[in-house]
Amino acid sequence: MNADDFFNQGFNKNLQGDFQGAIADYTEAIQLKPNFAEAYYNRGNIFYSSLRDYRAAIADFHKAIQLKPNFAEAYHNRGNTLYSLADYEEAIANYEWALAINPKLAESHHGRGNVYCALGEYDRAIADYHQAIEINPELVTHIDFDIARAFHYRGVARSENGDYQGALADFQQALQWYPQYAAVYSSRGNIFHILEEYEQAIADHERALQLDPHLVEAYHYRGNTCYALGDYPGAIADYNRALQINPHFAQAYYNRGLVRSYLKDYPAAIADFNQALQLNPDDVQAYYERGLVRATLGDFPGAITDYEQALAKNPTLALVYGFLAHARCQLGDYQGTIADSNHILQIHPEYAEGYCDRATARRCLGDYQGAILDYNRALQLHPNLATAYYGRGLAREALQDYLAAVEEYAQAIKIDPDFSPAYCNRGNALRLLGAEQRALADYNQAIKINPSLVEAYYNRGSLHYALQDYHGAIADYTTALQINPNSAAFYSDRASAYYALQDYQKAIADYNQAIVLDPSFAEDWYHRGRSRLLLGDLQGALADLNQALQRQPHWASAYMLRADVYRQLEDFQGAIADFQQSANIYYQEGNIEYYQQMLTAIAQLKSNV
Repeated sequence: MNADDFFNQGFNKNLQGDFQGAIADYTEAIQLKPNFAEAYYNRGNIFYSSLRDYRAAIADFHKAIQLKPNFAEAYHNRGNTLYSLADYEEAIANYEWALAINPKLAESHHGRGNVYCALGEYDRAIADYHQAIEINPELVTHIDFDIARAFHYRGVARSENGDYQGALADFQQALQWYPQYAAVYSSRGNIFHILEEYEQAIADHERALQLDPHLVEAYHYRGNTCYALGDYPGAIADYNRALQINPHFAQAYYNRGLVRSYLKDYPAAIADFNQALQLNPDDVQAYYERGLVRATLGDFPGAITDYEQALAKNPTLALVYGFLAHARCQLGDYQGTIADSNHILQIHPEYAEGYCDRATARRCLGDYQGAILDYNRALQLHPNLATAYYGRGLAREALQDYLAAVEEYAQAIKIDPDFSPAYCNRGNALRLLGAEQRALADYNQAIKINPSLVEAYYNRGSLHYALQDYHGAIADYTTALQINPNSAAFYSDRASAYYALQDYQKAIADYNQAIVLDPSFAEDWYHRGRSRLLLGDLQGALADLNQALQRQPHWASAYMLRADVYRQLEDFQGAIADFQQSANIYYQEGNIEYYQQMLTAIAQLKSNV
């Protein structure tokens, strides 16, 4: 057999799928005829298209071109091989050499179009595809998907730049070229979602899933649209399906976390944000959204860590400085809150909430005038910022300008009729102005809006107590304790109401709880001692009054009460000493009436000794 025979035999074996046999025959042909360019070319094609041995293919095409410098097809296929190796610059050079030799080689326009598409030069890609079809209309069935892909990618690029109408036009072109292109429907659905045309978005995602039931992006995008429409179970179901198909889809975890957060399923939301961040540690939004959930759960240190992570990756996020300022404020780090607010205002000097956050910190530090100035600026920028009126009301109340405080709270309520803390604090200011019934009405409204607002129950209980409605006070303090069973003050004040009703056993039980929660409060020891005294428990009363005076040594009433205990215990010297201590304090305080009473008590004791 001669070289041509081996060449023809290799050609037939290639057609039959015997690629190794074909290579052997082409190799024999080359050995018999070393300048056989076509044999190198055909062997290179097998290496390229069938065996994917790209380096061997390039070597053969290179040899074919050396032997036959005008071998346009060899340049073309070397370009294809270089494209497969992502060597786009050299691939383009080879296609251009092929077209310089044969301007009618439509396949080289097609190949160069693929390279331009890979490089993101979609206009050039589309132009090359059109040129290929113009030269050889029969190529349309081979190029239709590629040209559709170029329109699709260009549409995606346009959408990322905010050119949504341009994107829609490109997606329409893509579907005209290749109507079964599922990903294009999904991408177009996402644009309709951005444009808030949700029904069209859903229709496109469903068409995409009809064409490709495993298209993960379509489930994800449809989930986003379900979320926007308030179909939260539908959104979660779509995110679940997307994650079944691709368990490494970070964005689906993130968006499912958003839905779960909205539904107040906070542990599940945190788990989703954790997973999103494990897959994509640079997801700034996942950090601060997880921080918001942690803040909602009262984990302010955890929230601060997340906000700081977000800002480390993107220091220009003014909104996150606001979240950080709020979390620091909750932890009592008011200087840190001010520093974060200053950061916000450096980035966005017109950001009203930044002034409001800084004002809150200043108010908590006792700088009420500085706080009012910041609230003023916030309201200049955002006249309907209810929280600024509310905060300014708190500052005015702290300055004892109660009428002005009432007006501020009223403005906050006018803007936000469901602002329960504004009702509660207006009630406080009205009470201080002597308008008890109006205060009571405000507390009632605060509770109606938010049945879990513990401050409203506590303040209403205090008002009931002041109005001598002790049963009403006890009911409110009891509800407050159901909401927050760890408040010493709630137990202490309910104990006072029981004491007023002469139910000393219940009063003592509540003082017991208050002291367990906060043993530092001298008044609770004093009042429990007083209750024990009234029940005849003199030793218990004495022990409590000793504790009260250890905590507050300059307390005339406590000395006077302990003196009475000593007297009943017939420890007259102890009683005289305490009455004298009480008299000294009353004298220092300028309370001459009580001073004289103590001296009289001492004289009576001395006369009885």
